[in-house]
Amino acid sequence: MKSEFKFRNSTLVAYASRTSCRSQLLRMLRPLRGLQNYSSDSNRGFTLMELLVYAALFVIISMVTISLFIQIVSVTETSRRNRESLDNARRAMDVIAQEIKHAKSVYTSTSALGSHPGQLSLETTRDADTVNETSTYVDFYVDDEALYIKREGPAAQIITSEKVKVTNLVFTLLNSSGTGNPTVRTELTVVYADPIRGPSNSVSLVSTTSLRSY
Repeated sequence: MKSEFKFRNSTLVAYASRTSCRSQLLRMLRPLRGLQNYSSDSNRGFTLMELLVYAALFVIISMVTISLFIQIVSVTETSRRNRESLDNARRAMDVIAQEIKHAKSVYTSTSALGSHPGQLSLETTRDADTVNETSTYVDFYVDDEALYIKREGPAAQIITSEKVKVTNLVFTLLNSSGTGNPTVRTELTVVYADPIRGPSNSVSLVSTTSLRSY
């Protein structure tokens, strides 16, 4: 009886020992099982719904970026055209004003005053050969929507660039019979010559200049 009891007792001890070791081993392997599950979940890729969401976000961001880029380009191009038109108009008005200041008189016989396209003919002492003559003539006129200056002798010179067109040029003679010096009023309108979209970015300037050499 005692030997049988000892045998059963040792069997229970061994079984309990094996059960305890097995429990400890399972506890040790439990994190590895979670890692294995995470690895299998991460390797399964994206679902169709996730791909659709990512594609929609990409399309929205791309459209916003492209729209912003187009607006920036449009604003830059508009600013460049305005600057081109304004620079040409200012340069033309400066050249006309300088010639009027040095003029002795307005030669009305060849001038076209009060309407577009106008022509201004000036008798001036500027660039005159003082040995043979005391005065010379200079003309401003529009030809093929470009502004020209023509002096006696040399060929006509274009004042405006090929990027713009002159759509309005009017000269008006003021105070021609008064006590003061004659004055010329100049109205000039320049537009940007776009070969695709047509004329755009119009700039209009008006100046009044007196003949100082009168």
